[in-house]
Amino acid sequence: MTHLQLRPLTRARSLPLVLAALSGLGSACNDDADAPSQRASADAASPLYAMMVQVYDTDDRTVYIALSDTLDLDPEIDLSRAREFLGVANFAPVGGRLLVSSGTEPTITAFEISQDMSWNELDSISFANYPFEDNANFYYQYILNDHTAYMPFETTKRVVWNPTEMRIEEIYEDSELELTRDGLEARVGGNRNAIRFQGPVQQPFFYADDDYFETGPESVVAIYDEKTHEERALVTLPCPGLSMASQDEKGYTYYGTWGFQGTRALYGVGPEPCIARLKPDLTLDSDWTTDLKGLTDGRYSNNFRYIGKGKAIANVLHHELIDADWSGGYDADIAEKIDNESGEHWRLWWFDLDKRQAKPVDGIDVAIGSGAQFAVLDGRTFVFVPYEDWGKTKIYELDDQGNASLRASTTGDVFKWVKIR
Repeated sequence: MTHLQLRPLTRARSLPLVLAALSGLGSACNDDADAPSQRASADAASPLYAMMVQVYDTDDRTVYIALSDTLDLDPEIDLSRAREFLGVANFAPVGGRLLVSSGTEPTITAFEISQDMSWNELDSISFANYPFEDNANFYYQYILNDHTAYMPFETTKRVVWNPTEMRIEEIYEDSELELTRDGLEARVGGNRNAIRFQGPVQQPFFYADDDYFETGPESVVAIYDEKTHEERALVTLPCPGLSMASQDEKGYTYYGTWGFQGTRALYGVGPEPCIARLKPDLTLDSDWTTDLKGLTDGRYSNNFRYIGKGKAIANVLHHELIDADWSGGYDADIAEKIDNESGEHWRLWWFDLDKRQAKPVDGIDVAIGSGAQFAVLDGRTFVFVPYEDWGKTKIYELDDQGNASLRASTTGDVFKWVKIR
């Protein structure tokens, strides 16, 4: 295959710049990058976790990877003891190692982390021959297993590579997906949740204009065969802007949104946001309701995530708290407030899908926005709530009744928390 020349990095910022976030970091520039992050253990069988924290500056951001051998963190996470990576770096645990995608070039480097939490750099792999717009960011990738990962490029094409051998295996370009629909372009949904699928990889797409302002009423999931890596099927989902997925214990896959799709719908000029579910056989579960308004007293939701044991969370817009005339024509200022401001109009809700019950999460004491990250580790559920314009984050643990308890805080935006071993 003829390799393509890399295009310049053109990633657009979607989050506000945070000047104040860098204040008070002190030695966070990390003169000693190999120092332990949190309580190290001499126990050879001790677990190891890695948290990704983004701190924004006037140019872009710096990513910090904070390690711990426990889920019971100190009240304040010390980023001065974390490993520092420039730009939109990201990472994924594979086979007991931590693979880090560079934020400044299209490379991925493997690290082995010892029991005392020192970093040992191993092999690197370059994807410089492929036209990625955001380097080799793990945000877009799907790890099928320790030896197979997919990295999409040019919308429907994908590099299949081996994250254990750090080797590119093959390039696949086959797809029946429509690249444009009703004047809107197909957009790669990404893998924000870093989900690892049971069986074939599921790649979501949605249709939007250049500003992601107008979205089509449907999304599409491409099913890639886990053995041949070829596109096996396209499944249409009856909801706009679907990009995130989470799977339950029975193999059902839930698709939700990250960017809020309901602002235009409130004015009656856009499709209503909703959630879709695929059955274990990867066909649309048309009997499962995608409209949660019956559980939220008629309110739209965003950022739906299945968290286990029949429970889910979502950010719910309390539009009744916004001073707006929804029948008076679209108002860009109101849309800006909904999409980019934290406040009482956004609240995290907890859903019991089996009992068809829902309620606001109790115990969160900061104003939230339309999105919050989460992690389920060793049967425990944590939610990362950014505040002060994404300059700080509070980490809460949710119990089985939807109550939140504050566990830790940090400067910056917590993007993910994973278990390495």
